[in-house]
Amino acid sequence: MKWLKCWVVILFLLTAEVNATPLIIRTGTVNKPFKVITWLNLGYNQTTKNYGWTTKKFLKEGVNPLATVSADFLASVGLPLNLELGGVVPLMLKSQGANTSQGIGDILIVGRYGILQNSPLPVRAALSLALSLPTGNKTATPALGDGSTDIGFGLALNTIKLEAVVAHLRGAYWFNGKANDTTRLGNMFEYMAGIDFPFLPKLTPQLAFTGYIQEQKMIKGTAQQNTEVNRALFNFLLLYQPIPKITLRPKFSVPISPLCKGETIADYYLGLDAWLTLPLSN
Repeated sequence: MKWLKCWVVILFLLTAEVNATPLIIRTGTVNKPFKVITWLNLGYNQTTKNYGWTTKKFLKEGVNPLATVSADFLASVGLPLNLELGGVVPLMLKSQGANTSQGIGDILIVGRYGILQNSPLPVRAALSLALSLPTGNKTATPALGDGSTDIGFGLALNTIKLEAVVAHLRGAYWFNGKANDTTRLGNMFEYMAGIDFPFLPKLTPQLAFTGYIQEQKMIKGTAQQNTEVNRALFNFLLLYQPIPKITLRPKFSVPISPLCKGETIADYYLGLDAWLTLPLSN
């Protein structure tokens, strides 16, 4: 379809696959009461390599490329007592061979609780609890969701500005539910470690290491061989703030192949996030 190919080319130049769930995208600082943060992440990715369990390598042979265009919308409001409540609605368009599908993916609801928010210690932290709902059409071809209800727990830590850097450490564990009556998806641990270099007033480079480890899926209580997935990526981001309440994040990621296994991957990922905090005035 010509219109799909045009959108794929345009979005590929601007955006890419989300390399982490929204549970670990946020920092350890929660929103102040009744302040709202909104976020838009446009994305594109196309698989280019298949993992060979015999060779233990990713190869281009035998790949049926899956192209995914997505737009994730997030809104989160700060509440009293260092609480925050938000949600993510993903819109997706997928194409694989002659098949296309489009619609809403799996919606995510996230609650966060800030600790050490006003501490004299140079660290801020937030605990997260998330619920992923099977709102995506799993019978579509390609599927728009995994068909399971999942629960995630996360922790985000970041330092305040120390000399010329800000450090981040985040992790989350997902208890994945059943995709159908017989199949239970493997639980997943995801992580992020990064460093900001805020040496310019409006432009902050960030280097980060992200990834996830997903266990084997179970069918009728039996673990299925060669269904586990590991991902590890090196990320370079630029955080640009044209005004204090707006942040743009162009980013570039490459998979670290020796640390990856399972399923299919792309050669590299480009991305662009846009964040807005309301109200704009203090």
